[in-house]
Amino acid sequence: MKSLVLLFFLTGCMVGPNYIPPEIQVSNAWTKEEPTVDSPLVKWWEIFSDPLLNQYIASAEKHNFDVLTAEANILRARSYATVTASSLFPQVSADFVPMKMFFSKNGPFFSNPLLSPFSELLNLFTAFFDASWEIDLFGKTRRALQQANAMVDSAIEQKNDTLISVFAELARNYMMLRSFQERKQLTERNIACYEESVFITRKNLSFGYANELQLANIEAQLENAKGALPGIAAEIYRTIYTLSILTGELPETLVDQLIQTQPLPKAPANIAVGLRSDLLRRRPDVRRAERNLAAATANVGVAVASFFPNITLFGLGGLQALQWPELFDWQSRLWTYGGDVSMPIFEGGKIVGNLHFARAEQTAMAFTYRQAVLSAIQEAESSLVRYTEELKASGDFAKAVSRNEKAVHISSAQLTQGLINRITLLNAEEQLISAQLTSLNSDTAALVALVALYKALGGGWEKEEGCQSKE
Repeated sequence: MKSLVLLFFLTGCMVGPNYIPPEIQVSNAWTKEEPTVDSPLVKWWEIFSDPLLNQYIASAEKHNFDVLTAEANILRARSYATVTASSLFPQVSADFVPMKMFFSKNGPFFSNPLLSPFSELLNLFTAFFDASWEIDLFGKTRRALQQANAMVDSAIEQKNDTLISVFAELARNYMMLRSFQERKQLTERNIACYEESVFITRKNLSFGYANELQLANIEAQLENAKGALPGIAAEIYRTIYTLSILTGELPETLVDQLIQTQPLPKAPANIAVGLRSDLLRRRPDVRRAERNLAAATANVGVAVASFFPNITLFGLGGLQALQWPELFDWQSRLWTYGGDVSMPIFEGGKIVGNLHFARAEQTAMAFTYRQAVLSAIQEAESSLVRYTEELKASGDFAKAVSRNEKAVHISSAQLTQGLINRITLLNAEEQLISAQLTSLNSDTAALVALVALYKALGGGWEKEEGCQSKE
């Protein structure tokens, strides 16, 4: 009993540094005042109230190949951890070896009458169990297991980061698709206005009420508007193809469903960004960098343990006989047991080099983690500023659209009263369409900036751990 207690005490010893998660002081407040500090939505894409977008996000989570690859990497990391953990336990194997041997007549058995068998042919039957156990006296295997488990966590965070990137890319392309569709409609309206202006100007020219310069200017504007349509159509199909690929389908899969024009989703009046310090908890890339640091720290322990002896206990027991019926007789038993203690004496600097390598890797991972924290803060701060400024610009352009709509209404009333001609009303409508195109660009930029903000905040993966969105 005392020996067992001593063995348990010895196997509890681990050399090398114990991992302590790094502490980085990050303030709760954002540099620029945010709309609200409530926790961000987990399913942030639902704020756009677009069933198709929600459907594609759900499909991408299950079928996107980048996500599936990340899931396979998690399984691979877990399998490696299982293999590493197996070294903590005794290794037992069974073997049955029937043999027929032919002895050389010029060999030692026939040349020595005392050793010569009855026949030059000999049957030998052996059945045995072989067991060995490398005692993890200095924690080399347990440190390796710590490293393997940290790499499992790192693979999980890599998948979470992939999910966020895929969701954000899908939402961005969806916004761009709806924006291009609205742009196509506005451009077609613009073309219709220019065509009517050309028709009226040509008539006026024939009566001497217009000149060739006026007609040439309007025709040039018409051709410019027509020239924009093919590029818009190409972008519509490009975004549809991209959305199909992101959901794990062939490029043409979603064409029939998405080719129908739908309005651009509206940006919410208020958004929740949470505390700035929460980025360290929410951002998978930061969490992954921390797990990589933990793995590198454990690897230092593996390198340190390589300087100490390896102790292995082994044993073998079984049966052996020259005749099959005699194999299971008690007299046929054989056994052996023992131990092996090995310790490196000189390896040409190999284990010292491994230790230096492990410590350098740990230092590099520590700096990588700190850089990941700074990059996360910088990206989130920049995205927040970009979105708030784009939102302000969107409001200003919306006011411009409202003013132009009022101008068109007044012009229409004046045309009815005979105070202006049709060309003046068409000019007002063209200015309205131009303002609407500018406002559309601004609204699209605001939505894309909002998607980038939610990506920078690290939202979208938490549902995997059962978190609930705070609504």
